[in-house]
Amino acid sequence: MDCLFAYYTDKFTKIDGNIFELFAKFYSLDLSPVDSWLETQFKNKIGKDDSLSTIYRQEGNKCYAKKDLLKSLEFYTRSLCCATPNGKEYGLALANRSAVSFEMKEFESCLRDIELCFQSNYPKDLRPKVYIRKAECLYESGQQSNLEKCIREALKFLNGTKIVDKNKHILKLNQLRGSTLKQNKVDMCRDNSIVDLPGFEDGENQTFAFASSKLKMSYDKIRGRHVIAQKSIQRGDVLFVEKAFIFAPVFKENKELYSFKCYNCLTDIISSIPCRSCTLCVYCNENCRTFSWEECHKWECAGMQANIWYDLGIGFPAFKAALKGVKSGFNIIKGGYDEDLKHFGSKEDNYPYFNRLVSNIYKSKNAAPYIVMSAIIVSYLQKYTDFFSWFLQQKNCPKNNSNSLIKYVGGLITKHIAQLSCNSSIIEHWTYSSTDLLFPDILITVACGMFPSVSIMNHSCRANVTNFFICDTIVVKAIEDIEANEEIFNCYGIDYRGMNREQRQIACKSLYHFDCKCVICSDQSKEVEMLDSYICPKCRGLVPEIPNASFMFCFSCGDEDSLRTFRKKNEEAQNYLESGESNQLDILIKSLTIREQILYKHHKDFEEVYYRLYSYYVEIGDAENMFKYFHLWLENEKARRGENSRGIGTKLYEAALAILHCLKSSHPNNCTNLKSFLQNVEHMIKEAKIVLNLYYPANITNRLSKKIQFISNK
Repeated sequence: MDCLFAYYTDKFTKIDGNIFELFAKFYSLDLSPVDSWLETQFKNKIGKDDSLSTIYRQEGNKCYAKKDLLKSLEFYTRSLCCATPNGKEYGLALANRSAVSFEMKEFESCLRDIELCFQSNYPKDLRPKVYIRKAECLYESGQQSNLEKCIREALKFLNGTKIVDKNKHILKLNQLRGSTLKQNKVDMCRDNSIVDLPGFEDGENQTFAFASSKLKMSYDKIRGRHVIAQKSIQRGDVLFVEKAFIFAPVFKENKELYSFKCYNCLTDIISSIPCRSCTLCVYCNENCRTFSWEECHKWECAGMQANIWYDLGIGFPAFKAALKGVKSGFNIIKGGYDEDLKHFGSKEDNYPYFNRLVSNIYKSKNAAPYIVMSAIIVSYLQKYTDFFSWFLQQKNCPKNNSNSLIKYVGGLITKHIAQLSCNSSIIEHWTYSSTDLLFPDILITVACGMFPSVSIMNHSCRANVTNFFICDTIVVKAIEDIEANEEIFNCYGIDYRGMNREQRQIACKSLYHFDCKCVICSDQSKEVEMLDSYICPKCRGLVPEIPNASFMFCFSCGDEDSLRTFRKKNEEAQNYLESGESNQLDILIKSLTIREQILYKHHKDFEEVYYRLYSYYVEIGDAENMFKYFHLWLENEKARRGENSRGIGTKLYEAALAILHCLKSSHPNNCTNLKSFLQNVEHMIKEAKIVLNLYYPANITNRLSKKIQFISNK
């Protein structure tokens, strides 16, 4: 792909004219390099292959034997995807995968796989053990009537066939029939499975789709379209709940998709069903598979088999966006931005509103990749599908001949690539790094999505909103109180806490084609680096640390002094921490005393000493001092990471549990007012849930209440 970009870059570096005319001109050139690339991809096309299915199933068996259930599940799903639909290997993969989900106590998934297994060409001599598993699954999940039906069906099968160990299987079934049914129902709800979406406190906006009625869209020449508060907003208020207009799953490095995400809705799945043709896409149920095929996958599937979408990157979601416009014949909304202020967004057909988003394509220094990707896509559609002949027969087709339609669609896809480059969002889902964690702690990128209403928000390096995703839907919440008429700011991944001003300016300019003038970029005193300052001995103002500099300048009074003395004292404080002296408390207090004299109160070097003091008092069971030093550490963290960062929420929760455990396990030392102290701990727990609600769906944060209730009742 890079070779194609390089080949055409000299020919189309900058877009100066109409994008449709430019694409038409490009498409009339020699496109043999594009055709050659597609031919190579299709020579290596991967379709259903039972021999490959067998290999994956055998690898799954090895993992299953080692009790690596998650890895075996992945291999069995790969085996299923490669198998001929409803053939022998298809059934074997389903049966083996049902054994894994049964051990994981995912009984619903187990039963679905067994039903599909019985619909396939699964060997009759192996069916008894699958019947037994189904019966055990129904027994474990407490389904009396279904268990009895399953046993009757299994006995009928056994009595009508010659099966080895028939009597053994019959005995097992009768034992299950005579056993007392299990009453404990297993919680089937998974973290990213379909859960209830949050609602808006004051209802949904009637003129701004997917937005709260507390918001409104505004426009001026400097800020363009932007979002402001129509009335006062409180921290935690839901501002947007928007289903993706389109999304394209992100490929992993091995050119595969996640085997536990539905290709159509991004729901978490165990008992997935594969596409009938390609080996990459899986679905949560037949409805999703059918809907996906009719809407878009019938035009993507051949490309999936040839692995072209992996290399096309953002061209893939741009193609899906164009497919969304096919139904209406690429309907557009005429008029200026004043039309958007009257109404923006539609839950029925959002393509016209997506198509009004800025592309900044004329600001691009190199438009060749956009046009090349688009040319590959339309060439693929022309040579390897019947898309254009089909589209010409549709009543809303905007052109009356194939050549004009190809060039028109190519121009649209080029524009959509540019629009997605400026406006798309990375869809990330939470997962766990360890099974003993209460809250997910790792975000995985699962898709690139387009949310037209959300994308209207302007950028700030210090945003006042945050978001999380429930399947393919984004939920945006206020991360702080916002007054009426104040602007709502999103962060485009360019955060002042992780990048200095120069880095942020370069990123904003190169990726989004604007100079950032947000509250942080406009005021040096608000940069995170200013927290790592010394205290001016003259006015107590901030003296920024300048690497390799010998002299300091106070930010407040401008007084100049040597930095050597400050650095020497700070090194002395660090040496105490690293000394390894037996009196741990003494060295921690000495280090803290020195740093309090020379460092600004939120300097990063306080973090270690505060946390070590907190940990020290955890060990000796001194709840009151635990509370004291945790809060000193917490104030430092809030200043550096933001008062409502996810890390603050998790640390509040962990510290509250540690303090409660300390109080329950022994008499608290030096706790002068227990009632007041417990009220403070209760406040920590409430604050933890408020903060964590900003980052997680309710089905995850509700565990916090259950865990605290469990601890309190012990």
